[in-house]
Amino acid sequence: MATSSDLHSFVVRIWWETGLTRPNGRPLWRGRVRHAASGRMRVFQSLEELMEFIQEQTGDLEVEQEKPVDGESEGSAGT
Repeated sequence: MATSSDLHSFVVRIWWETGLTRPNGRPLWRGRVRHAASGRMRVFQSLEELMEFIQEQTGDLEVEQEKPVDGESEGSAGT
């Protein structure tokens, strides 16, 4: 079960820069993300930049495997 230190909230705003395009002709999208707890904010132009900021705030995101509940085997979840 997640603890409060495992939970993070972010406010993400994404918009299209009207009239601006990338060198390849595709529209230029920009965004701003704010970490709700700290108030830290960053402007980004790619998903990579967005994810970099989120990882800076949360640390490396890894999925922990849950231990089976008594009486359940690891392979029988959901059956």
